[in-house]
Amino acid sequence: MTWIPVKQLPLTRDLTELSRFLRQRGLIHRITDEGTHQQIWVQDPALVDPLADLTERWLQGELELPTDESPRRDVPAGPGPRQFPVTLALLLLSATGTLIGMNLLGGALIPWLTFQPLSLTGAGPEFGSWSEAMARGELWRLLTPAFLHFSAFHILFNGLWIWELGRRLEAVLGVGHYLLFFVGTAIAANLAQFASGPSVFGGMSGVVYALIGFIWMRQKFSPHPMLAVPPGIIGFMLVWLVICFTGIVDRFIGGSIANGAHFGGLLAGMAWGILTSKNPAR
Repeated sequence: MTWIPVKQLPLTRDLTELSRFLRQRGLIHRITDEGTHQQIWVQDPALVDPLADLTERWLQGELELPTDESPRRDVPAGPGPRQFPVTLALLLLSATGTLIGMNLLGGALIPWLTFQPLSLTGAGPEFGSWSEAMARGELWRLLTPAFLHFSAFHILFNGLWIWELGRRLEAVLGVGHYLLFFVGTAIAANLAQFASGPSVFGGMSGVVYALIGFIWMRQKFSPHPMLAVPPGIIGFMLVWLVICFTGIVDRFIGGSIANGAHFGGLLAGMAWGILTSKNPAR
C-alpha cells in the first residue's frame, strides 16, 4: 500500500509525543527526515485530513495529548485493516450472522442467537421466556442479535457505516474502550427493541445509531479532528430515523424496521459521547 504524505514539519520539532499518541491508538504511520523538513506519512487516505488537523492543533497548543506511557496496543507495521481489529472483527461476525440469518449456514442456529428463545413453526415464531433464558445463563442473547442480518442489503448498509464510523471511534478511543462501547450500546439497543414487544430482530443498526449519537455529542462538547464528519451525515441519519418510525419503509422491505433498537442505540451513544467529553483525550 502506498504511503500518503500528511504534513511537513520543521526538523527542530520533536515529534516523539505525537508519534507515541498515534501508536497507542494503533494508527500506522511513519515520520521521515527529508533533509529540510520532517514528513508525516500514513497508509489510510481517510486519516490524512483528520491527522493533519490534529497535528496543526497540537503544534498550536490547542490540543494536549495524553502522556500515558503504556500503549493501548502494538500493531505490527504493515498495510490493511490490522489497524482496526475490533471494527474488522465486528464486520466478520456480522458477515457470519448474515449467512446464518439468510439460512446459508444453517437456520437452526437462529433460535440460539435471538434475544428471546425461539421456536420456528409453520404457524410462525413462538417466543420463549427471556427471563427464564437469562436464569439459565444464556447471557449471550443480550449481544448476539447485533450480528444477525437477514438480507444482503441489510449487512451492506450496516457494514459500510460500521467501517466508516467505527474506525474513527477505534482510533480515538483505543481498542479496549471501543470494544466496551460496542458491547454496552449493542445491549442497550437490543433491550430497547425487546421492550417494544416480542419480535425476531437483528442487525448492527442500533450500534450504527450509537456511533452517530456518540460523534454528534462528542463533536458538540469536545470536538476531535478524527471524529469530524460532514454535518449532513448526522442530519440524514436522524431524518431516516424519523421516516422509519412512520412505518413507510416497512412497506418496501417486506418486514419491519427495528425502530426501538435505532432509538435505544442513539440515546446510548449520545450518553456515552457526553460522558466521555469530560475526558477528551480518550
